[in-house]
Amino acid sequence: MAMSDLFRVSLRQVVRQRGFGVIFSIALGITAFIVLAVLGREIRYKVGQDMVLMGGVNVIQVYMDDASYPGQPLREFYPETVEALSRLPGVGVVSCNLRGGRVFDLSTSGERKLPMDFIGIDQYFADVYSLTLVAGRLFDTEDIEHRRRVAMLGREAAQLLYAEPDEAVGKLLILGQDVFEVVGVVSGVMLGSWGRGGFLPYTVMIDRNWSSGRVDRLFVRAIGWEDVAPLVRLIPEVVREHQSAPHMVVRTQDEQLARIQTTFMWVEVLLWLGIVASLMLGGFGIWYGTFAAVRARTREVGLKKAMGGADTDILAQFLAEALCKSLAGGVLGILLGVLIVRLGSWALGTGISYPLLLASSIGSILFSALIGVAGGLYPALQASRMDVVSALRFE
Repeated sequence: MAMSDLFRVSLRQVVRQRGFGVIFSIALGITAFIVLAVLGREIRYKVGQDMVLMGGVNVIQVYMDDASYPGQPLREFYPETVEALSRLPGVGVVSCNLRGGRVFDLSTSGERKLPMDFIGIDQYFADVYSLTLVAGRLFDTEDIEHRRRVAMLGREAAQLLYAEPDEAVGKLLILGQDVFEVVGVVSGVMLGSWGRGGFLPYTVMIDRNWSSGRVDRLFVRAIGWEDVAPLVRLIPEVVREHQSAPHMVVRTQDEQLARIQTTFMWVEVLLWLGIVASLMLGGFGIWYGTFAAVRARTREVGLKKAMGGADTDILAQFLAEALCKSLAGGVLGILLGVLIVRLGSWALGTGISYPLLLASSIGSILFSALIGVAGGLYPALQASRMDVVSALRFE
């Protein structure tokens, strides 16, 4: 039998047997494999960028701890140091900050005095801590460079002072001997107690010698949690290449980071186990389906052998049927995988690695063929080794 005729007859048998469950099971496994192979890294990085909402494990605090050592000069981070840190691989953004704050007594709408802590930040602080703008606007570069007397309030602070966050925008705050205009109200999971306080441009606080009066703390946001450990090693080296920092401290949330890494490791393991289980289910389906086909067509096998059919012809026919099932599942899985990869890349805002997509598609076809051969080989061998007389007498 010609190869084209063999596969044409095999495809017809696959349609007659209605083995669509097996085909879909293989397709599901292949689809998941292609999506994880092509978009796995982008998904991990996207999730890593959003991990700040689960405790800020991507944020590394770097500060000068000279005040804890009597007699030491109080150092600050130089602009060139901040610029060098922002160029490190794996760094998303670096925010300058004054360690410590300044407390002011403010009057609420009910004339009650409320002590409120203000900290000095720059225009990148909102990006580092993924702040949500409730009302007004965030600090911009001109606010910092031109030392404007503007302020932002946390949502809780705005509610305590003005009942509604929207009412806070445009209000004037008397802080010390200066008047500041509230330009925005912010909130965020990571703010913590800062949500009950306020924010001022760090340059304004330095001019008035409020708080530490110098840039002695940096917030470094890593792109993903996988970048945290390498950055913890690199940051001290880079800082000390540009300035003296004998008592610099690099702080991360190691325990939370370890928990998240462990959680995602198990999630990834379970995903791969699901893919393997789906493909194994397809392989067992092919094995069982081929056995059922051999049993149902035992008399047909005996008749073909009686008419001169060779064992290799019988083996090739049943093996081709199993191969057609698995390849149909593989092709369907590739089509679905390519579609989901395109949708996923659009949703994530990332590009597609077409060489990786091509390699994973070729690998999927080869693996589908392997599943078909592995699942159909033994039943096909059993069919090819049937005794002619016993097969013809089979009821």
